[in-house]
Amino acid sequence: MPDERKKDRYALRPDGKGFTVYVIWTSEPAIVGGAPQTGLSEEDARHIMGLLNDQARRGDSSMRKG
Repeated sequence: MPDERKKDRYALRPDGKGFTVYVIWTSEPAIVGGAPQTGLSEEDARHIMGLLNDQARRGDSSMRKG
């Protein structure tokens, strides 16, 4: 596993309506703008997961769940 992936805070998994971006440590859906990131297309879920992980690596907590 690349070193960068070891620091990931978010991952994705299929759900009943598409894909969910979730917090690895809690298994709960990521929340962005007050909305749980569930039922997304795989493309959208991968994009959001990438944005969240990039921000988490930079130490930006503005998009993290409270």
